[in-house]
Amino acid sequence: MSTVKIAKERLDSIIKKARVDFYKPIQIAEVLRYLRLIGDIDITNINTYQNPSIHWRNTVTKRLLGKISTSSARYQHDVWNLSAMYPELLSILDNENKRTNGCVERYIYLKFNERQETVGSIISFIENVSPQDFKLSVLLDKFIKDIQVRRSIDKTYEIITYSLFETIVVALGATIKVSIPSSSKELLAEFSDLVCVLLGLEIGKESWEFPAHIYRVGVTNAADRGLDMWTNFGPAIQVKHMTLNKNLAEKIVDQVESDNIVIVCCDADAEVIEVITKQISWGQRVRGIVRESELINWYERCLRGKFSSQTAQPLMNRLVNSFKAEFPQASAMIDFLEEHEYLSMSVDKVWVTDIDINF
Repeated sequence: MSTVKIAKERLDSIIKKARVDFYKPIQIAEVLRYLRLIGDIDITNINTYQNPSIHWRNTVTKRLLGKISTSSARYQHDVWNLSAMYPELLSILDNENKRTNGCVERYIYLKFNERQETVGSIISFIENVSPQDFKLSVLLDKFIKDIQVRRSIDKTYEIITYSLFETIVVALGATIKVSIPSSSKELLAEFSDLVCVLLGLEIGKESWEFPAHIYRVGVTNAADRGLDMWTNFGPAIQVKHMTLNKNLAEKIVDQVESDNIVIVCCDADAEVIEVITKQISWGQRVRGIVRESELINWYERCLRGKFSSQTAQPLMNRLVNSFKAEFPQASAMIDFLEEHEYLSMSVDKVWVTDIDINF
């Protein structure tokens, strides 16, 4: 087996495992591009490009996706370890990229474009299907069965959970009241400046009400175990589409500083969590466990149930808007490819993509 074939197989493996955001493949592409055009880094010394490559990649993802990776530096550096694109393999790709005048970079970005087109077709499906015909199980199947987007199933879970929960909370017209008792007026006067900033209260305004809402924390990676959603009325929400064991379940709860935690997970994992919560004291912090089957049932009620006239369209609107925000379509992709001269490039047969074949 040729060394180029080995390096390409490793690159294909990284691309296959990548999420829709494509952070690691893009980071590799940008190092190869820098080496081809400027070349003042030592490819055998990771320290010369480990940190700079994050900035090069961020510049691209800001432009194409409107966001950057928020994972730990350690997780982002994993792209250069022995199980990924270590220096010896990167050196092979560098030589191949220079030999083909950038075909390896081009290959990565066209694979990225393929992934974006797959997500785009799913968003189009959600946008065009009527609330009466939409089925959550069909959407989940699209992400589970399509290898192009399977790695993003956890983000899909977050979006469908957020869209449902926020729709119901808003439809209920739920509000939260913050108040202090009359017995605390003197203390309020003493700390009026702090209380005003912290609680929005002051002398003459000892209480106020505001609408209840749920918020997504933002984009995270699978390696991060942080909070997924928070509410302005108490509970913290964790959404996990993965196999849970005792240690991981404990980490999920321990790393969220809330006395009321809601965990959303697959039906099989719910049983694992329920068993653990009965055995360990921290289980008292778990307010509830939401199963996938319950999400599907609640979607049915929202879309076709007794109150669907109030909930169906708002739910579908939130679903579409959240998917567009999470997976923004790179409208500037063609401009990017043309600017980098990838579309006019003569393609070496080793680096042909499906887009080249179907064009």
